Amino acid sequence: MLAAHCLVKSMAYPPPSELDDSLKALIVSPKQTLTQLASLDSEAASMLSSNLSGYATIRKFYDLRDEEVLATKGEKPAHRPIARKRAAANALMVVIASAGSSIRGGLYDPEIETVVQVDVLLTLLGEALVFVNQPRRTLTLRHLYDLLAAIEDLETAPSMIRSQCEEVLSRTFSAAHGSPQSLQKSTSNLTTASSQFSLIDFSSVESSAVLEQGGHVDEGKRGWDWRRGFPRGAKGEDIVRVLRLGVAREIGRAFAEGEVSV
Repeated sequence: MLAAHCLVKSMAYPPPSELDDSLKALIVSPKQTLTQLASLDSEAASMLSSNLSGYATIRKFYDLRDEEVLATKGEKPAHRPIARKRAAANALMVVIASAGSSIRGGLYDPEIETVVQVDVLLTLLGEALVFVNQPRRTLTLRHLYDLLAAIEDLETAPSMIRSQCEEVLSRTFSAAHGSPQSLQKSTSNLTTASSQFSLIDFSSVESSAVLEQGGHVDEGKRGWDWRRGFPRGAKGEDIVRVLRLGVAREIGRAFAEGEVSV
């Protein structure tokens, strides 16, 4: 649920100022916190570590992306711009690989354990758009192949998987351009009992943090926001078309620059 909130809002959620002590400890010092928990309940620590890793990686991506714009006055960012972008790309690609692992070859396998649900794959691919067609390459050839694999797997996946991805994407665009009513409608669609592939339950968050006071998404500080490049009614095919073109150009540039190994 926390991972879905981050992706729909395209920012780290909850923001650092709103983290409770327990969640903050898990994010800031996970190894130490989980070690302490393991001394009390090793099974709980193992489950929490597994379930938290996807959210933590998504949050790392947004923290890196927004590091410079969220820095307080006089605070120096920990990374140089290109290093920060590459680190953010690496984190994002880890999550994309996990989200797509249950639909390898276009076949849905519910037995595959993923740290991020497949429902959010389209939105993750949207976040990857900023890393293609840029003056300086950020993605490695391996990253580009992984993006193509994720696209192919999604486009050949069962129709209900694609439908769920479209619902999350619709919610994402509603958060960027829409209203409370459109968000709640998207929520109800996403949690219909007939959808056997619905892995993310939004039913408990109709008054969620995706909505800000007054019913509109906040104008939070972001290093970039891929959603603003698309209209509210954009579909998954629009994102995939742009991403395919960008990946093709990046692969061509990679080979032109001599990067032929993976």
